[in-house]
Amino acid sequence: MTVLDSVGRTADAPYLYLVVSGSGSAYLVDTAEDRCECPDDTYRPVECKHRRRVAFAIGERPIPEWVDPAALDDQFGLHVDADPRRAVADGGGVRTSVDESNVTGPTSGPLAVGADDDPRTKRAKREDIDVSFLAKPGRYEIYSASGSVYEVDVVEKTCSCPDDVARCKHLRRVDIEIRAGLVPRPDGRLPDA
Repeated sequence: MTVLDSVGRTADAPYLYLVVSGSGSAYLVDTAEDRCECPDDTYRPVECKHRRRVAFAIGERPIPEWVDPAALDDQFGLHVDADPRRAVADGGGVRTSVDESNVTGPTSGPLAVGADDDPRTKRAKREDIDVSFLAKPGRYEIYSASGSVYEVDVVEKTCSCPDDVARCKHLRRVDIEIRAGLVPRPDGRLPDA
């Protein structure tokens, strides 16, 4: 299940999340009201799986320490402005990266994470993302670690991913790589030597 917090009915609604299941069903979860619009939550006196998934994705509930990080799907927590927490042996919880297996951390250069970088920029820098020039003017193809392929247009400021443009890490990554001279400029010219 993918948790989204900035598309459709959830845009600019701080307590609303859209949960999209593998079957394509989508349910609105309201964390302020502790409700989900799914039939399970409506008719049963238990917390539905969609509400639980949101709680894990936004760090409200820590992921149990026995859960193997590799067992979490590669999109877990990527589309929300929060960081999941992982339970630790002493009963507490620690913030965890969204996908620990794909986090890289150069200490220098354009992809080095700075103290003043916001969370989305940090993700844009850390994640295993390949950027390729696609077409003029300013269209790039993005290959994510999850195997997803997205198209970014820096002129139109759009991305084919489900995130809101203001939060899109793919747009940020392309911008970083263009400014650093790692990919051709929007006009297709190679970076200056």
